[in-house]
Formats: sequence, C-alpha cells, structure tokens
Amino acid sequence: MRRRDPIDRRGRRDRRRGGCGCSLLVLLLLVLGLAVAADFGARWYLADRAEREASARLGAPVSVRFGPTPILWDLATTRAVDTVRMTSPGDAGVPRIDVTGYSVRMVDGAILAASADGTATLSGDQLAAAAAEGNPAGDSPVAGLTQVRSVRPDAQAGLLRADIGGIAEIGVAPGVSGGRLTLTPEQTELIGIPLPDGLFSGITGTVDSTVAALPEGVSIHGARVVPDGLEVALIGTDVTLR
Repeated sequence: MRRRDPIDRRGRRDRRRGGCGCSLLVLLLLVLGLAVAADFGARWYLADRAEREASARLGAPVSVRFGPTPILWDLATTRAVDTVRMTSPGDAGVPRIDVTGYSVRMVDGAILAASADGTATLSGDQLAAAAAEGNPAGDSPVAGLTQVRSVRPDAQAGLLRADIGGIAEIGVAPGVSGGRLTLTPEQTELIGIPLPDGLFSGITGTVDSTVAALPEGVSIHGARVVPDGLEVALIGTDVTLR
C-alpha cells in the first residue's frame, strides 16, 4: 500500500519534506564562502603591503606568499601566521632572493618572525659585473693585468673561476667570517705580480648591501658555488619584517 503525504490544515498534501536540510546546507556553503573570501582578502592586503615595502628596500620586484593554512584561523588560534615566503628574481645588481619566515606574529606594533632561512644567489653575469667594481684603478701600472674579466661557477670543484687580465684563470673559494661573505683566491700573485687587495670586493659588497636591505635580523650563514652562480645561505631569529 502506497504511503501518503501528510495533509495540512487546508486539506492539501504537504510535499516539502527535507526543506530544512537544504536550507542548512545553503547556509553552511554561504558561511564557508564568506570565510574563504575574507581569508583571500586578508592575504591580498597583507601581501600587497609587504611586497611594496620590500621592493622599495631591495630595489627589485618582490613577491610575498603565505603558507597553505588559512591566515585568519592561524591568527585567531595561535596569534601567528605559520609561514611567510618572500621571493625576488633580482635584477642586474640584485641577487635572486628566496627567504621564508616562520611563526610570524605581531609584537608591540612590529611584525616579527621567530626564525627565517633562505638563499641569495648571484648569477655568473652578476658575479662578473660585481667583480669589475673591485678592479684596480685605471691609472695603476698593473690595472690591465689584474682586472677580473669574467667569473664562472665551478660547482664540482666548489670554486669560482676568475679570468684575471686574460692571462690566467684562478680559483676563488667562498666562505663566511664574522657573518660576512669572504672570497679567497687560491693564489696571491700572477706572473710575479701580487694580486691587489680587495680584488673581489665588488662581489662581497653586492652581497653585503643585499643583506642590509633584507629584514632586520637576517644574516649570512654560509656560501657555496652552484651550477648557476654563487649561493649565499641566509638565516635569522626574531626577524623584523616590518
């Protein structure tokens, strides 16, 4: 025997069963949509502000991205954002940057990251251009003989190969001393002519100025030669993002 629909007070059969469940589903979807939109808006606002400030300091375009977890939820539950990543392709005089801050929170009006790590990478062309800035003065009697004409990375040997005056190629070992990049030639003279002090100061100066433009608290941790250039490892604690 077929089941009949219930009859309302006017004698009509009521076929609106399940309407309450559909309304609840629509409400939940609406709330979820609003939460997603709010989180997207917060990400865009914070990222846009950070990108403009960081780009101005670095002198190159900067992209800022937050971690996968909703930042509004992170702020509501832990008062901190899980991760913030800052990247830059660099330009002719600025290395490629990739730095990530962890546990980012607001403290006394400042935005701080509990820790940070990343890299700054100088390409072969950037290395050569920066090295040229450290060449001896043009009126030096050995200027032409001790000029750095090109620099190429030799990742397998862990050295930069510098063409000095078109006469010979010498190996240069990167390192870190006192939180600063060092570049040590394997030899101190060429055909009896001493290499001038600070021959590679253009490269170290480029790295120093880049680190100085990064958020306060970031310092150099290490350096190594990679196939596409010189990679400088960066590290920091209590990093001031703004």
